[in-house]
Amino acid sequence: MLREEGFNAFVIVGGLAAWRKAGNPLEPVPRDDLVKLPTFS
Repeated sequence: MLREEGFNAFVIVGGLAAWRKAGNPLEPVPRDDLVKLPTFS
């Protein structure tokens, strides 16, 4: 969907943790933009 909208998007093996470990940049997110998702047991 992102590529269809013109974004240069990729799947990152290992997700955000791998991105951080590799030392890649992150953007801060304002607290008001954070959303708590439900957890399932």
